[in-house]
Amino acid sequence: MQLEPECIGCLFNQVLRAFKLVKPDISREKVLSAQKKLMEYLIKVDINDTASPIIGKTAYGLVAETLGIKDPYFDLKKRYNQIALEFYEEAQNIVKNAEDPLLKALIISALGNTVDMATQHKIEFIDDMKTFSSDKFVINDYAQFKYSLENAKHLLILGDNCGEIVFDKLLIETIIKLLPDLEIIYSVRSAPIINDVTLDDAQMVGLDNLVKVIESSPTPGVDLNTSTEEFKHYFYLKGGMMLSKGQGNFESLYKLPIPQKEVYYLLKAKCVLMERIFQVNLGDLIFKKKNADF
Repeated sequence: MQLEPECIGCLFNQVLRAFKLVKPDISREKVLSAQKKLMEYLIKVDINDTASPIIGKTAYGLVAETLGIKDPYFDLKKRYNQIALEFYEEAQNIVKNAEDPLLKALIISALGNTVDMATQHKIEFIDDMKTFSSDKFVINDYAQFKYSLENAKHLLILGDNCGEIVFDKLLIETIIKLLPDLEIIYSVRSAPIINDVTLDDAQMVGLDNLVKVIESSPTPGVDLNTSTEEFKHYFYLKGGMMLSKGQGNFESLYKLPIPQKEVYYLLKAKCVLMERIFQVNLGDLIFKKKNADF
């Protein structure tokens, strides 16, 4: 996906929010210096020929460079994983007792991306998991997804954020119970970037003991030019499906032809661009099958 007009201001705000989250006492001079470097980069680069994950990587690379830390989100990611693991047993019970365990597992996987687990009260999140129903998806292609899944040879899941990965694990466990012969592959980033999942996070929550975990690209989304050969193999492998989690992965796949593979997006509309593309409201949850327009 190319940059859209809504993205420019958002990039600078993301850099500012990153500093405030990781190092709240950072000086204004350092923040402005990083933002200036981002301006200079955007002026030099061909924004019509540079994918958004590459630009995102540059923006967050400036945060890491300014702080002198390779992985500024390291401690936060571990904390989010640990907090999510505290919800895991309760989430398992909710899925186990659901009328449609697969649908409930998908809902919980989606909710894992919507909640700030560092601040959200446990009781509120448990209540959301219990009461959220499929009709709250403003776009809901679950019926098509379930049919496709039952006829697929393999499923590639594009992982998104830390914390959320715990509930992706629960979704995968649920799918395995329903379709034990389905090959499931879970992709993570090949290097630390923002709070996106890496191999370390998959190992921390035990996902690597459940399915094959592979690395994709060192970007906040999928960049095929810098992706591993293993990832590209599964990305283009015929006869399967892809479940794309989160906005970064959606932006990477938006209008990208992926022949002979059905792709489903599971995400929350977190910015005005998503509002415009999907014709939804900010905060809406979306479960949509990819087509030529998306």
